[in-house]
Amino acid sequence: MAEHGRRDTRGRPHALAPLVRLLLATAALALLSACGSPYAPLPPAPAAGTVTGTVVIAPCQPVERPGQPPCPPRPGIRVHFDQRSTTRATAVTDGTGTYVASLAPGTYEVWAEGGIARPAAVPVTVVAGQSVTLNLTVDSGIR
Repeated sequence: MAEHGRRDTRGRPHALAPLVRLLLATAALALLSACGSPYAPLPPAPAAGTVTGTVVIAPCQPVERPGQPPCPPRPGIRVHFDQRSTTRATAVTDGTGTYVASLAPGTYEVWAEGGIARPAAVPVTVVAGQSVTLNLTVDSGIR
């Protein structure tokens, strides 16, 4: 008696095809679950250090004499923290002329905008978990 029905390319009855698919899917699922997370955990970020200080623009009068009060700190001055000629962070002085920056450990060249020319950068080394005070003076151009 001849068997009728659909057969796969190897002549097997199609009734086995769903079973084969189920076994392959189960094996694939088992392999994937054994692999764990597809993402490796990231190393912890280095702890930050803090740089804080005030910025003044000086001189604040055409002719300053000894004993005169110093120029007041300036609000709204942008302070740049550069590494290898690239700005890594900026901070802006608040109403009292004070800035605070939280930075990754390393050495930075620090300078403040606001004078007649870009001032020379001042080096500062940031250590994780420590605070450094760096007060800056910007040339007003008054002579």
